[in-house]
Amino acid sequence: MKGFKLVLAVLAFLLAGGAVQADPMFFLVSEHTMASDIGKYSEPIGRTSTFSTDDDQAVSWVLVWRDLEVHNVEWRWYYPEGRVYSRSFGVIPPVDGPAGLWAAPLWSSLKIKGNDPARMPGMWKVDIIVDYKKVLTEYFTIDGSLDCH
Repeated sequence: MKGFKLVLAVLAFLLAGGAVQADPMFFLVSEHTMASDIGKYSEPIGRTSTFSTDDDQAVSWVLVWRDLEVHNVEWRWYYPEGRVYSRSFGVIPPVDGPAGLWAAPLWSSLKIKGNDPARMPGMWKVDIIVDYKKVLTEYFTIDGSLDCH
């Protein structure tokens, strides 16, 4: 009976969100990828880390675990030589109770074709920052020699 009570106590703790609170030094990213587009259900389409100067965009996509707090997200896109090219922002909403969706897909895109990135092939990167702390860096290539697809 003691074991059953312990299991119930742990389950109550988990359902209350205590086990999924974002620690200031850690943020749980479930999945991440670079892709060429986002689908109808917020899924990444065309997962790749190599883009052509003729591609419309490069997309940084993440799936994060939500907790009971709102979290601010920033994407910092960097030129190949290291300067910041652009920034975009988003919000991770809090989970809405035990029956709510515990994962949230988020993304930002870098426009390539007809923009500065098409004129600057090379190794780019994007930092994903949650609540002012970097949680992930994705590296990707914009390759000027792939224009034929």
